[in-house]
Amino acid sequence: MNRALEDYEFIGTLALALYTYQIKIRISTLQKIVNDKGANYGGHIGVRSVVTAARTYWAKHDPIVCCAIAYAFTDRHDEPLFE
Repeated sequence: MNRALEDYEFIGTLALALYTYQIKIRISTLQKIVNDKGANYGGHIGVRSVVTAARTYWAKHDPIVCCAIAYAFTDRHDEPLFE
């Protein structure tokens, strides 16, 4: 499994757990989590683009996880990342 797919799986699993318990976290918190896990999403790439790609990936595989991603992660103003 390549790194991107591992990250999509991780983000989807985390989002589903957060959604189950009605918890939202900021994208900056997610960035710290994935960086601690060994990824390095800073600078021009940013974790937000990875979350967007993960959401697109999950939309094709499991719409519930796609919705959980949209619910679970917010911007720095606690606004949803996706409409």
